Amino acid sequence: MESLHDLEVLVESQKTGLVVIETEREGCFIEGFRRISARSTVAYFHWTVTKGLLRLGNDYKHQSHNRDINQLFAQIQSTDFPSVYVLVDFHHFLQDPVAIRHVKDALVNSPQHTVVMLSSEVKLPDELDRMAIRYELPLPTREQLKAIVNDLAERWYQENNVKVKSSNKRIAKLLIENLCGLSVSDAKRLAEHAIFNDGVIDQIDIAKINQEKFDLLNKDSVLSYELDYEELDNIAGFNNLKEWLEIRRKVFSGELSLPGNDIPKGMLLLGVQGCGKSLAAKAVAGSWHLPLLYMDFGILYNRYIGQTEENMRSALQVAEHMAPCVLWMDEIEKGLSAVSNSDDVSKRLLGTFLTWLAENKSKVFVVATANDVTALPPELMRKGRFDEVFFVDLPTESEREAILNVHLKRRDLSIEGIDIAQVAHACDGFSGAEVEQIVVSAIYATYAKEEKITTEALLKEAQSTRPLSILMAEKIHGLRDWAEHRAVKV
Repeated sequence: MESLHDLEVLVESQKTGLVVIETEREGCFIEGFRRISARSTVAYFHWTVTKGLLRLGNDYKHQSHNRDINQLFAQIQSTDFPSVYVLVDFHHFLQDPVAIRHVKDALVNSPQHTVVMLSSEVKLPDELDRMAIRYELPLPTREQLKAIVNDLAERWYQENNVKVKSSNKRIAKLLIENLCGLSVSDAKRLAEHAIFNDGVIDQIDIAKINQEKFDLLNKDSVLSYELDYEELDNIAGFNNLKEWLEIRRKVFSGELSLPGNDIPKGMLLLGVQGCGKSLAAKAVAGSWHLPLLYMDFGILYNRYIGQTEENMRSALQVAEHMAPCVLWMDEIEKGLSAVSNSDDVSKRLLGTFLTWLAENKSKVFVVATANDVTALPPELMRKGRFDEVFFVDLPTESEREAILNVHLKRRDLSIEGIDIAQVAHACDGFSGAEVEQIVVSAIYATYAKEEKITTEALLKEAQSTRPLSILMAEKIHGLRDWAEHRAVKV
């Protein structure tokens, strides 16, 4: 147990009647209560539906006849001396009005006792929730995590007579940072696996730790862990954005410290569909070597009252524990839309997110993307919510040339004999995604005939395509007009 003192004070307080502990580490807590009981004047009991009531102390005294909850609470209320009753997996009974009444009677009629509900998940009915105090196990500090890693490194040295190596100077620091948010046992297990795998800590180990850490934290699957990264250098254009991100990378990583210890919050990318907003979000994580978390608004929304907001809070909490990380919120207008102002859920969801955005101090860099600026609520757009608002326009001719080169090379196609400049000129008004599809369509057409891709094949596909800039010209012009004096061009 990382800390027993706070737990002991809480459960033995005369003001505490019901304590809720949500944990997967049942055995750890029971052992902790046993240690507390050995030095306490208060009696400790442990109850399960299979074994009944057990007295915790230097030895266990079985009372299996109390497996029935009616007999259990009859004994609780008939006991005069102050006691702590640890009920394991009692959440299964919380749909039963009789069980709820038993708990309330015990709290009201026997205030000298403390009831502890210990389970992986405890959802209390409203009448009990107002009477409960939730206890969360304190997480290890960076200094404690550093000590754990150093102890494991020393053990490796003692067993192998070789010091633990790291692929670069920053990787050891990154290892400790990415263990933050985990319990001592989980942090030790992941660090031990990274070190004792081959005695070398590298980026592959960091990626594995992030994946396992995410799996441990994200039980409700509101977020997804993205593995499809990109580098900023591989994206054509975006020069202003690249320069802006490089300055903030140094602050975010700790290389540069600002007065007041301000850290970058994130950015909002507005623009035309298919012009690289999502790609830029992935590239931030790839270039900064950080885990990328994706928030899916489709999963976030739930038909039960209050569950959507709880999903949002849970997702943001996971992101905080995963810090340092990048949180990607794609098409944010679909989840936090100004159009749905009559929707109370949307309002509460927006309020939850804005409050977190203002108060969050952890290293979570938010990258939000949007296609329809008119659907965004004004509260989200004001200065201070995000560090900057960028506008992603259709690529210029030189950027289209770079995009063509990227996609041809990515598919191991020779550009010899292909007039890239001519094709790029023919793709005037095309988005980056549409330029890519020109390449893909030309490949299908030529390879079906067992021919090599040519300038003519690319031009033919370009001439037969009607880009979004033509199909939705009015909307794109409106978006450009809005962004002219309100956003920074990438």
